[in-house]
Amino acid sequence: DSRQLALVMKSLRAEGVLNINFVGGEPTPNLHTIVDAMNQLDLNVPMLWNSNMYCSEEAMRILADLIDIWLPDFKYGNDKCAIRLSKAPRYFEVVARNHEFAQLSGDMIIRHLVMPNHIECCTKPVLHWISEHCPRAVVNIMGQYHPDYQVLAGHSAYSDIARIPSAEEMRVAYEYADALGLVYLPVS
Repeated sequence: DSRQLALVMKSLRAEGVLNINFVGGEPTPNLHTIVDAMNQLDLNVPMLWNSNMYCSEEAMRILADLIDIWLPDFKYGNDKCAIRLSKAPRYFEVVARNHEFAQLSGDMIIRHLVMPNHIECCTKPVLHWISEHCPRAVVNIMGQYHPDYQVLAGHSAYSDIARIPSAEEMRVAYEYADALGLVYLPVS
């Protein structure tokens, strides 16, 4: 409940934490509890929103006045991949809108997970979009993808992502970010 969450945040601050980081999975379903807990606080501590950014415009409007630093994901460069791999319709539209909204209200470190065989369809479009719409953001270009669940079980619908990204794919991602002038952090 929100009282308990507020007590935890106060306790963490008393222990010297430098920020409060809301993370899930996806923290948005708990937004009502988080907002109520924040309203009970009498302390000043930076609030971080660690999210996949696949949430409503209303949620973003609520968060805009509360969040200091955004740690959003931007995974897919098109809806076809988003629907097939994550069953997320209108992914690009929703996530792009929310990234633009977030950049107006705080600092951003955008995380992009490079997936095997998705450089042209996902990595390059995402990095290009960021360079045009969120040019002040720092980008974590992450090579941490590993196959799991149905991918490991050999499900044919996921054969394109049945391995980790290659060194060549990561090199292409970094070179493309360089060409766009992005400030990025390579994360293996």
